[in-house]
Amino acid sequence: TGHIFNTVGSGVKGGGTPGYATYGATKRGLPQLTASLVKEIDEGVQGYEKKQTKGTIQVHSLSPGMVFTKLLLDDSTPELRKFPFGVLAAQPEEVAADLVPKILAQKDNGGSVEFLTTDRILTKFFERFILQKKSEYIDDDGNVIKVPGEQYDETGARALY
Repeated sequence: TGHIFNTVGSGVKGGGTPGYATYGATKRGLPQLTASLVKEIDEGVQGYEKKQTKGTIQVHSLSPGMVFTKLLLDDSTPELRKFPFGVLAAQPEEVAADLVPKILAQKDNGGSVEFLTTDRILTKFFERFILQKKSEYIDDDGNVIKVPGEQYDETGARALY
């Protein structure tokens, strides 16, 4: 069985993505594309004979949430880095540790895998705004907190390799 994971992101739920209109528009269309491909694979296309293939393909939706990468940090402002990034974003290895087992566990066509779940968002909001927990990654001025010994690019994204 082969798997296709369509990666959704900002704009998927229809909110505006100023400065990233094309990115947001393509992400908004991915749920429809995924659902259409799932139906085509499972049911075929009306009016056409469903072809049998040697193997199978499954199509899924993957939602990593906000990840501290160059894409997220590039052209960001201190205000954006403080909120929402400093509250909701996670490091790539944290996201991968959560998502990889979920990806490998996908058995049915049309599955959805997400990191930034509603429960995780509510927990992060509670920790930041009720418990007053500071961000591990963004300081009070909206600057990336750099770990000694790590390398960072000009946007503040940590080099991973």
